[in-house]
Amino acid sequence: MELKKSSKTELKNKRFDFFLIGMALSLGLIFWAFSYKVYEKKDTSLENIVIEEDIVVMENTVQEKKTPPPPPPPEIEVVDDDEDIPDDQPEIEENDLDQDDEIEKYEEAEEEEEPEETNEVFEVFDVSQKAVFPGGEEGLQRYIAENITYPPMALENDMQGTVNVMFVVTKKGEVRDIAILGSKKGFGLEEEAMRVIKKTSGMWKAAEQRDRKVDMRFRMPVKFQIF
Repeated sequence: MELKKSSKTELKNKRFDFFLIGMALSLGLIFWAFSYKVYEKKDTSLENIVIEEDIVVMENTVQEKKTPPPPPPPEIEVVDDDEDIPDDQPEIEENDLDQDDEIEKYEEAEEEEEPEETNEVFEVFDVSQKAVFPGGEEGLQRYIAENITYPPMALENDMQGTVNVMFVVTKKGEVRDIAILGSKKGFGLEEEAMRVIKKTSGMWKAAEQRDRKVDMRFRMPVKFQIF
């Protein structure tokens, strides 16, 4: 006689169901563990403790200010009527002037202000009258053209252009502190421009400021051109 087994009664077929039930219980246990709150117990024994302190009352120790006694009244000296009282008032001298008397006039001596000497170098726009070369600017250009010598090196290299020269015309009409402005062209052009400007020393009429001669800075372009 053969034994027949029912597939419903086998535990192997229920394994997956048990697994799902175990997972559900595990998740529920974890969720409960995270959501569980522990409250801290308060020690109520400290609430009934009363701290007693001795309150010390400070007495007011401010000292009362005593007002100083009033000064004694001034002593009054009694003078007899017959005693002469000295008169401290100054005597007024009588000075009778007749109408014919002449009154002396007081004349203040006028001090002439001498112009202060200064070594300051003024610009063209700072002076009342600028330094002038005989014949003005045209005379200066004519003098430069007649006295300039074209450098041989510049002629060989066909070099031409304008050299800007800056110098100072002194109170005596002399030329000093000659310098070149801007970039140099070379080939002897700057040296020749400085030489011809220096040659004008002593020929200038000095600049004036407040009726006194002063040093003035001057700027002059010197042109080199090959014809």
